[in-house]
Amino acid sequence: SKVKYKNKTFNFTCAIFRIHPKTREFELFCQGTSNPWGIAFNPDGEAFASACVIDHLWHLTESGYYIRQGGPYPPFTWPIGSIVDHKHQKAAYCGLHYFDSDAYPAQFRDRLYMGNIHGNCINVDTLDRQGSTYKGKAAPDFLTANDAWFMPVVQKTGPDGCLYILDWYDRYHCYQDAQRDPHGVDRLKGRLYRIRYKDTPRRVSFDLTKENDDQLIDRLANPNIYDRDIAQRLLVERNNAATRAKLETLVLDDARPRKARMHALWTLVSSAPLKPEFHAALLTHKDPVFRAWAVRASGNMEKVDPSIRKTITAMASSADYDRSPEVLIQLAVAARKVQGLDALGVLTDVLDRCGNDPLIPRVVWENLHPLLEDRGDLFVRRIAKINLKAAPNLAALMPRVVDRLLGRRKADPDPIVNLLAALASDRHAKTGIAEQAFEVLTTKVQSGELSGAKLDSLRDGLRPILKSIQISHPGTPLALDAALLAASWEDPAGTKVAHATLASSKSPEPKRLQALGALIAGDNDQVLDAAARVLADRSAGSADFRGRVLAALGRLEHPRVAEVVLAEYASLEPALKPRVIDLLTQRSAWSNALLDAIAAKDLPPEVLNLNQVRKLLQSKDAALVERVKETWGTVREGRNPAREKVVAEMRDYLRVTPGDPYAGQVVFQKLCGQCHKIYGEGQEVGPDLTGVGRSDFDQLVTNIFDPSQVIGSAYQATTVVTRDGRVLTGLLAEDNPKRVVLKVQGGKQEVVPRPDVEVLKTSELSLMPEDVETQLTRAEWADLFSFLELDKP
Repeated sequence: SKVKYKNKTFNFTCAIFRIHPKTREFELFCQGTSNPWGIAFNPDGEAFASACVIDHLWHLTESGYYIRQGGPYPPFTWPIGSIVDHKHQKAAYCGLHYFDSDAYPAQFRDRLYMGNIHGNCINVDTLDRQGSTYKGKAAPDFLTANDAWFMPVVQKTGPDGCLYILDWYDRYHCYQDAQRDPHGVDRLKGRLYRIRYKDTPRRVSFDLTKENDDQLIDRLANPNIYDRDIAQRLLVERNNAATRAKLETLVLDDARPRKARMHALWTLVSSAPLKPEFHAALLTHKDPVFRAWAVRASGNMEKVDPSIRKTITAMASSADYDRSPEVLIQLAVAARKVQGLDALGVLTDVLDRCGNDPLIPRVVWENLHPLLEDRGDLFVRRIAKINLKAAPNLAALMPRVVDRLLGRRKADPDPIVNLLAALASDRHAKTGIAEQAFEVLTTKVQSGELSGAKLDSLRDGLRPILKSIQISHPGTPLALDAALLAASWEDPAGTKVAHATLASSKSPEPKRLQALGALIAGDNDQVLDAAARVLADRSAGSADFRGRVLAALGRLEHPRVAEVVLAEYASLEPALKPRVIDLLTQRSAWSNALLDAIAAKDLPPEVLNLNQVRKLLQSKDAALVERVKETWGTVREGRNPAREKVVAEMRDYLRVTPGDPYAGQVVFQKLCGQCHKIYGEGQEVGPDLTGVGRSDFDQLVTNIFDPSQVIGSAYQATTVVTRDGRVLTGLLAEDNPKRVVLKVQGGKQEVVPRPDVEVLKTSELSLMPEDVETQLTRAEWADLFSFLELDKP
């Protein structure tokens, strides 16, 4: 979506936004999740969303950025996860409703109801507080239909307190099926159900708009949330000054029902700025939820009385003032919104005091990192005065701070040098944070994001620090990280350490990969031979490690890369062979060697899929492009309608051909596992197939053999051609003025500095190739489907 409001443009995909009913002000409340199909509020006013495909339940906090199913994240994002570790029948949810009505017995109330369109039922989750957030727990399903067409998409409490359910009622759950068979869509039989408990009274005619304000205030205590919500809305719209005074009295009256007081508070917050006297009383309320709403109201108001601002600062900084996680998280959100607050100070204090809360550090980061663009120097000076051993949350954030400082528009190395010097000092050396910070910096150098004058000035500032580390901390992990960073810019001593680390099977595989990256970045003459020895030694590392070595070689421009990997191809594990082919399609010299091997019949033509052929056609090497055309002819750019015939043939074959699911699991690891996970195994490039895409045989066949028939934008293939002739194809994970990040086959993320991008092209086709049926024998396909059709491991 693209929304323009007051000369500001909001570009977003999955998000929760809000529009003020009076001012029409538009705000993004939070972003992320996947296909959010419902939003609900619990009695504390906390927001929750249900989502399709990925986890089904999310607790939403203002300014948070949540894990997405696909598509690029903004730079420096630290995504927040869901609040569930359980699943219901299938991961396709529609609607979410917090049910609170006395029309049902207690066991059905104060819980979240959500429609499961593949399970043909209404799932239920209950909520347990965990610090500033919640944990969702599964309860028994509320309703299960005896009809496979039942698709509950919205659930609401009605005027009589009963649960009402909107039933889409169709044979097809997803747009893929509807577009495959548009005439099969049912457009007549949508249904609306009321679920009535025994002889619960029906409600006859009523009109709350005719009630006076006092009667509506009484409604705020009604056990049916329908009445409470409607009464609150009407009071907000009327916004009577005398009524506001009565609502303030109600909020502060501990003898009145808590739910009535909360609705009274929301009425006040929604209709006008809070009076300073009432606001101050709310900030010192004994109930932390009321205090949290007082802070939240301050953020919404932006301009507050100086006395209120002083109290908010004290709430963040004084350990004796407020320890409640409900309050601390709202302080983090309000820090940048309330005018006149020391945002850096408030955020640092909140982070220091939040303990092991699972959510607050991520919300702090989302509000802190934009400030580092202009106030990074000030933040580093503050950090230098803090004992990070006594501030573990702040210490854990330091690698992200280094990343954010490196991404500033202002090319000033001093804050980064000063921060790394502080982290590497004896005061912090044993925390392990310095090693992580140096790894971030090393990764930036190895990816090419740090180069030119910016790298030169940073290197000059860091040289004495690295030398000091080698002298004062010899043989430590910190000394190794310092050496690998130095190797990345061709330091002789560091290069020697990097070679030894890469060659040693006793070194941790992540460090060996970091050493390889350092040697590649330093353009070391011997790195290819060292990598060849690693690939040839099956006993000196895991298959995943060798796969990542293959991926790292893509940054080399040496023509002998093709010779080295083709020599090892035959003896590599099946799961690694596709990674070799993907590597060889990245540079024209390697691609020519691959085509030579195919022409000599050392490799079958089927090792190249159609998407890889398309990638070769993007090369800047005209002779290579012509050679590809001579072998494969003209390759269609858009989807091939003839795929429908392949789908029909494979459907007929697979419907009647049994397979071996154990053999199918091996086939999955060889073919699908390069990009998909199932039951925790495989690579996370495309969707995780554990809970989606497998509930319907026809849909599964179509998705596999005609993957580009209907495709979400997050799964369209993106091709990047670099200025040095490298060609990469994958899914876009990040796209901003600093860099482009692609998730490529095998699970690796390829980072390309923006200045190195010559062409960036998004295809209308899926990253999954159309000719996938040529990659396996018919028997292997039968085995694979027998595995995929199981609903459990």
